[in-house]
This record gives sequence, C-alpha cells and structure tokens, in this order.
Amino acid sequence: EEASAREEATLREAGVSIVTGRTVAKISAEEKTTSSVTLDDGRKVPCDLVIVAIGVRPRSEIVSDIGIKINRGIVVDCRMATSSADVYACGDVAEAYDFIHGENRLNPLWPNAYLGGRVAGFNMAGVRTEYQGGLAMSSLKYFGLDVVSVGIVIPPDDSYEVISNIYDDNYRKIILKDGLVVGMVFMGNIEKSGIVYSLIKDRVNVNSFKQALVACDFGLLSLPEERWRPHLEIPTSGVILEVVSVKQAEEIVAGE
Repeated sequence: EEASAREEATLREAGVSIVTGRTVAKISAEEKTTSSVTLDDGRKVPCDLVIVAIGVRPRSEIVSDIGIKINRGIVVDCRMATSSADVYACGDVAEAYDFIHGENRLNPLWPNAYLGGRVAGFNMAGVRTEYQGGLAMSSLKYFGLDVVSVGIVIPPDDSYEVISNIYDDNYRKIILKDGLVVGMVFMGNIEKSGIVYSLIKDRVNVNSFKQALVACDFGLLSLPEERWRPHLEIPTSGVILEVVSVKQAEEIVAGE
C-alpha cells in the first residue's frame, strides 16, 4: 500500500487522472475516431486513444493438439524439456521453475527467457544443463520516480516477515521467509537494489543483518565480510595495470 500510494501521488502530480475499482463498459467513437470510454458506473471519460493492457498470456494453443502438457503455459522440467520427447520450450510461453515459490510458474520476462533459452539450447545439443529457476521482477520509472520490485511483494500469510524503511523520498521494503529474502520493493534511490537481488538469487540467510538491508546507508559493507570480500580481491592472473590497496578498495565500496 505504501509503494502504490507513492506511485499514485507521483502520477497525480504529473497531471494523470487515476480511476480504480472500475471496468470499461463501452468504448465510443465518432467519425471512426475514439471519442470516449464509459465506465461500469456510468461515468463517461472523453479520450482520443484507448490502450488495453491486461498482462501477458502465452499462445500455448499452438501445441494444444499434439499432447504436450499445458497448464497456464507449456510445462517444462529443469532441462526446459516438455512432456513430449525431444521437444523443448523456453521464453514467455514456458511455465518453468520459480525458485521463490518452489513450483513452476509463468514469469514472462526477458532475463528468464534468455536463461531458459540457453539451458534449452545446451540440452538440445546434448550437454545436460539445468535451469536454476527464475522469478518475477520489474523496473520502472514513474515521471522520475524509480521503482524496482522482485519476487513476492505482498506476503500471502503471516508466516512472512516484512521490514521497511522510509527516509527522505525513498522507500524500501524487504519480505523474508525463514531468514531468506523472497521479495523486495525499492523506490527512489534504487542504486543498491542489485545487492539485495544477489542475496535473493544466492539464497543467503540474512537474519543476522536483515535490518541493514533497509537502512539509508546500506551497501556492500553492510553484509558479512565473506559476501563483500571477493569483490575486493586483486586478480591473480593477467596484467595488473594499477594496484589498489585493500583499504582504498573498501573505501570505494563504502562510497567514501
């Protein structure tokens, strides 16, 4: 609610009118040009253009008559293989493993499509490779307001823990389950959201430092040393053009 309220306020400040809880009953046109939209409560909204957007639905009907297992999408296993021998699926049409929910789900996003396609390609070429799982994620900008959301953003029950923080014009929300981060929302300053994403992806137990994740000074050095130390190590091979001391590197990571 906090995040959506901030997004709504930003849109209204930019002159956008928002109507929620209503559906479109009628779209009217005059002289072959859209003129208005009538809502289910009778209100008429004048307009020049109507954009209908209800999300993504895979065209799984293209395989509906050949016996491949279909749920919301084409169901695949960890190798991106379908229920039919030697047939693989990837991309927005594939219902693949979601490691946050622990089950197959539709996550029609480019990063998931890329990784799924790579796994499918390897397996079709005879190199056994397993898909480690995807998750839902989104990155948007609302009239200058940056927003990043990953994983579960609305806990389904009380077994989840939610920690949040508001500072300046920024909002951070972390959702945890059994010590693991399973979702996040960053608004405003999203610079360090990638660090939290890596904790989600690597399934790191954050119980010992969870409050630091929403702090205004959160950064790599907020994590246990074993998480940030590898980022500071000087490579042991190749040509080193410039040597930076560990102390200098730590100051750089800390933002000093």
